[in-house]
Amino acid sequence: MRKFVRSERGAVSVYLILIIVPIFLFQAVLIDFARIKLAEKETESAVKAAARSVMSAYDTDLQAMGLYGLGISQEETEALFRKVFASNLSGEVSPGAFHYVDTRPVENGMRVTPVYTLASHAIFERQVLEDMKIKAPIEYTLEITDKFRKSGTKAPFHLGSQFSNEAAELEKLIDQRESALDEAWQSSEELIEKIAKYHAYYQKRITELDELAAQIGIHTAEEVRSEIVDVKNQLRSIQDSIRDLDMSIAALSQAGPGAVASIQSLAASKQVLGSQAQVFAQKLNELEALLQLIIKYAALLAATKLEVPANGREIQLLQQTIEPALRLAKQRNDEIRTKLNGINQSSGSGSQGGNAGAYEVFQNVPVMGDDYFYRYQTAIASITALFTSFQEVIDSVYLYTSDNTSRANLANNAYFSESSEFNKLQSVLEKTRMDKNEATATNKRQQKNKIQAILDQAKQSIGSCSLPNTQSTETDLYNRLQGDAGQTAGERGLYQKYREANVQDTMIGNEVAYDLEKPEPVSLKAMGMLEAFNNAAESMRNELYVNEFALTKFNYRTYGLEKDPAGQPKLSNELVDPGKHKLANQEVEYLLYGFSSCVANISSAYAEMFAFRMAIRTVEALLDPKKELLGIGSPLLVLLAAAAEGALEAFQDMNKLTKGEAVELSAKITTSALSLTYKDYLRIFLLLHSNNTKLMARMQALIELETGKDLVQETTYIQGNGSSEVRLWFIPQIMKLLDGTGLLGCKVQGNRCRFSSTSAVAY
Repeated sequence: MRKFVRSERGAVSVYLILIIVPIFLFQAVLIDFARIKLAEKETESAVKAAARSVMSAYDTDLQAMGLYGLGISQEETEALFRKVFASNLSGEVSPGAFHYVDTRPVENGMRVTPVYTLASHAIFERQVLEDMKIKAPIEYTLEITDKFRKSGTKAPFHLGSQFSNEAAELEKLIDQRESALDEAWQSSEELIEKIAKYHAYYQKRITELDELAAQIGIHTAEEVRSEIVDVKNQLRSIQDSIRDLDMSIAALSQAGPGAVASIQSLAASKQVLGSQAQVFAQKLNELEALLQLIIKYAALLAATKLEVPANGREIQLLQQTIEPALRLAKQRNDEIRTKLNGINQSSGSGSQGGNAGAYEVFQNVPVMGDDYFYRYQTAIASITALFTSFQEVIDSVYLYTSDNTSRANLANNAYFSESSEFNKLQSVLEKTRMDKNEATATNKRQQKNKIQAILDQAKQSIGSCSLPNTQSTETDLYNRLQGDAGQTAGERGLYQKYREANVQDTMIGNEVAYDLEKPEPVSLKAMGMLEAFNNAAESMRNELYVNEFALTKFNYRTYGLEKDPAGQPKLSNELVDPGKHKLANQEVEYLLYGFSSCVANISSAYAEMFAFRMAIRTVEALLDPKKELLGIGSPLLVLLAAAAEGALEAFQDMNKLTKGEAVELSAKITTSALSLTYKDYLRIFLLLHSNNTKLMARMQALIELETGKDLVQETTYIQGNGSSEVRLWFIPQIMKLLDGTGLLGCKVQGNRCRFSSTSAVAY
């Protein structure tokens, strides 16, 4: 080995070169590769820093509303991005100094692409949830959830809602049953009237036929006609003989006195023939009179045989009207019995939670026994069957002898007697039933009139919008929000713009509509709100956070009127005071109902709040119902009477709520003191009618109306792209060979390697 090293031959040098050169090349490539990776990392960091710096320029007006959107233009965005990107590359730091990595930005290699804006409901909701994730649970828990959980309202609310539902369902069945029975009795009275008329008519007809039959006897029309022909022939022969005698007497009278005896003889013969002619003429008259009687009898008989079946068909038609009505009435009666059994079993098992007597009315609901319908249907069928028997008798009789007349009279009297007996018994039952129904209906009308009087007062007390703006300004603001009905094509309101931006229908208004027009629907709908609240209050959802955002960022009717425990006005703790918004004291109502006028939104909120208070007050009245009404057996009447009391109390409550005062939820159905304000009820309604897409579109429209910021242009998510390059120190050709392997992460161009990096940042 020592000899090899000290050798002066050239082979050693060549050998050493062969060893050293690859090592040098490897080291050169490794150094540039390390510089490239360092430059790549530096470029990625620079792009991220630039993107974050761009997003730091948020809109301060929107930030006061709890929202974040890029507050600079696209040109300013790209300029800021380029500046920060270049400032974070080593080649731009201390120009002229030595840099191990001299990364420099590539001109025209930087751009910023906005991806999402605040116009998107998904982005808008995410920011709302982020802003409210701490505040909303605290606010909602303190103001609503804890209050209701501790107050014990769930069971009474469920009682009121269930009672109203059962009362409405049962009342519907009762109305259908009574309507069917009224229809059946109306047809039955018509049947009884017809039966009486037919009986009298055919009684007279049978008598007439009997008398004619007695006069006719056993004669037939053919026999009488034959006798008439014979009598006429004999009468004609006699008349011819008399004419011959007259001619003979006339001839003899010219013969002189010697013909007197002959003339006297002929005159005597003529007298005899005249007497015979009178006898035959009288007989002819009698036979013709008899023939007329026979013809009349035959006509009456034929008419009777046609009239009785026709009358029978009328009776059958009435029967076909009565029986289906009775079947329907029985079916509804059976359904009433089944429902009452279910209610009584539920009440007996204690599921009503101490129903305080309200459910006692269900025990007095009239349920008819099956024997009522059996007797009714049997009587109608018997009347029809007996009339059919009478028809069969009439069809079988051609000669009204005493036996046949008696049989026809018995058949005629049979159906009439059955009808009279049915009328005697059933009319008493029907009169009692209808009198009771009329008394109940009168009671219902009285209770409805009481409710209607309160509703009319409530409508008068809704009030108008007391805005600092003029009416024309308010109209202009709502036209900007909702669009003008007379707008030209292509123009639209802010609400429609944000609905279209999220590919949603642009119909204004709300599917939730409350009015104070008719007592019964208002009462039933009000009670349904209690169960809806029970169901909604059991879960915490994203909708709750969005609702709380609406209540904290926007104003409402009593904003500034409500007082804190110290007696000072409750104001918002937000960065922006909702009381200074353009739409004063109506924004949350607009968010909730979405109508194009202050009056419409305020009225809807008032009507729904009145209905909710009326429902609670009605439950209080149901817990202590009027005893005299329970015995009537009409659950709806009990509900209406309770609603009449509840409406009066609710009207007084609304006068306090609209003044910003807190009203105790109930002194009878809560286990602890619980008072709610106008704002609390808006919170409840937002929960009951949660419709995030419409609510968010209206909030976006209000935000643009108030701030003038077009949320379509308010970027919340950007993608930044930056390009840089680094100079290669050693053999670029070898790096270019490695470029195709994907190890470098850059593109070799001459003696420089170019990088491209992307970063996405969102608020």
